[in-house]
Amino acid sequence: MMDHAHAELKDAKYVVFVDASRRYVDCSDGVYELLGYSREEMLEKRIEDISYHVSEVPKLFAQYVESGAQQGEYVLQRKDRTPLPIRYQAFVFSDGCHAAVWEPVQGWKEPYLAALLESDPDKQRTKIENALSAMREAADVPAEEQRRMNDALSMLKALRKAAG
Repeated sequence: MMDHAHAELKDAKYVVFVDASRRYVDCSDGVYELLGYSREEMLEKRIEDISYHVSEVPKLFAQYVESGAQQGEYVLQRKDRTPLPIRYQAFVFSDGCHAAVWEPVQGWKEPYLAALLESDPDKQRTKIENALSAMREAADVPAEEQRRMNDALSMLKALRKAAG
C-alpha cells in the first residue's frame, strides 16, 4: 500500500483509496484477502464492480464527495460473487485523497435490529438487504439460534414486501 499519512486510517486492516471516477487506486493487503482479488485485479475495479447495490453508487459517491465524509453499512460482492456486509467510514482529505475504512459485519443480529429500527424507507430497504446477507453468511449455528434466525428471516421478508 502506498504511504498515506492520514491518522484516521492508521492501524485499519481494510483500507481502500479511489479516484474521482470511483476507480480503486490503492488498497491494503487485507482488502485483497477479504474480497479474493489480486492487487492487479482490484486496481482494475471501480466501486460499482464490487457492489451489490450498483444503482446506489453514483448518488452515494456524490453525497460523500460533497459532504467530505460518509459512514454506513453496505453490501460488497466478493470475487466469488458472495455477499459481504460491511460497515464503512469514508473520508475526503484536504490533500484530495478519497479513502475508506471497511469493517466486515459479524453476525446477523445487529444488522437485523438495524433494519427493524430504521424509519426511512430507502435506508430500511438497504438495511433489510444487509441483514439478509448477514443471515446467509451465518453458518453452523446451534438449533436455538437457527430458530431465532428463521423467525427474523420471516420478519425481514415481510418488511421487504411492505417496503416495496
